Amino acid sequence: MKLHIGIDDTDSPDGMCTTYLGALLYREISRVAEPLDLPKLIRLNPNVPYKTRGNGAVAMSFEVEDEDIPEIKELVLDMVEELSDFNHENTNPGVVFLEGEIPKELEEFTYKAIWEHVTIEDAEKVAKEVNAEIHKFKLGRGIIGALAAVGHPLENFTYELLAYRKREFWGKERRVNRESVFEADRLTYPFTYDNVDPFKGSVLITPHGKDPVLVGIRGIDKNRVLCAFENLIIEEPVEFFQIYKTNQNTDEHLRFRKIGELKPLESAVVRGRVSREYWEKGRHVFFELSDETGTIRVAAFEPTKGFRRYVRMLIEGDEIIAAGGVKEFEDVLTLNLEKFYPIRLAEKIVYEKPKCPKCGGTMKSKGDYLKCKKCGHKMQKVLIPKRLPRQLEKKIYEVPPDARKHLSRPLVLPLGEEKILEAAERN
Repeated sequence: MKLHIGIDDTDSPDGMCTTYLGALLYREISRVAEPLDLPKLIRLNPNVPYKTRGNGAVAMSFEVEDEDIPEIKELVLDMVEELSDFNHENTNPGVVFLEGEIPKELEEFTYKAIWEHVTIEDAEKVAKEVNAEIHKFKLGRGIIGALAAVGHPLENFTYELLAYRKREFWGKERRVNRESVFEADRLTYPFTYDNVDPFKGSVLITPHGKDPVLVGIRGIDKNRVLCAFENLIIEEPVEFFQIYKTNQNTDEHLRFRKIGELKPLESAVVRGRVSREYWEKGRHVFFELSDETGTIRVAAFEPTKGFRRYVRMLIEGDEIIAAGGVKEFEDVLTLNLEKFYPIRLAEKIVYEKPKCPKCGGTMKSKGDYLKCKKCGHKMQKVLIPKRLPRQLEKKIYEVPPDARKHLSRPLVLPLGEEKILEAAERN
């Protein structure tokens, strides 16, 4: 009998991690049942307001003997109850068990949970339809992610190796040799990626919270991910590590939308014309984008750092494709920019005063006429248009690694340009 197990919402900003709990369960259940594949780490809608950190859920599938199923279920529920951070108000764990084949209806629910805002009632309804067994702790919001993780087919996927700390080190500074991270990146990039930020010279594989994760290494090749980990110099004991199969960095959260169709808490790719040049507020850079259906404010927020420089180069009339999450920011519907692609650049023209025709001196504007500063010659005010070169190239610009969302696909990976170029081909 196939047994599928989904878990979500066991962590909090103060500690714990659903992947840690999932990895422990995968190890324990594998002693009595045959794993059908690596465990799954599924990232859901990155815009939902009550997520803890990365909005990730965990699922795993086994071939089990019927008589072992009750004992496995009891183990899962006991460990969720023991390890979840119930003290935090936003921690509302959910567990799902599904026996047999995964029905198409559950796969459809998975993508709904990635693209839209899904309620607990939605999850309860689909669980009943597919005959999934659900267990709710507190509000039980975690059943949404648990069901979605079980239902994800992972036709497109990446890997993430997560190494975990011994409990006595939780909350302390992570001790990973910085130079070894850069060396591991040199050896395995681009088959592993986002290990470091080369522009800032910073390490990205070590989180900063109180959770049990020591390092997380992402890649498109399982062996290279393991190679990168083996080349790290880690200066504290490692409890264990687990490789997950994941939908991270697949861009599957993005769907093409007209601007007038955009709704809060979804992610989208839109094509439009810059209808208002950039302005800044509190280190955030904004502009407006329009198509035949409407206008939306677009933002490159402060954490995107140098990416904002390219946003400032856009001018009114530029036609671009923009991708990102849609949220209310200061009561205004805003597209939080992840990538953009200039399709057509408008001409940038400035108007300059001519030189004095008599002496070559500098002319000064005097209302409706010009006067030479040097010889006093006066002439009709006629300005000369000058076309300025545009600095933007016809290529995709993306946020830096440390500002990238879990689901966003870096351009260094195959198909990293796919969603943008697909939108470019649309009329």
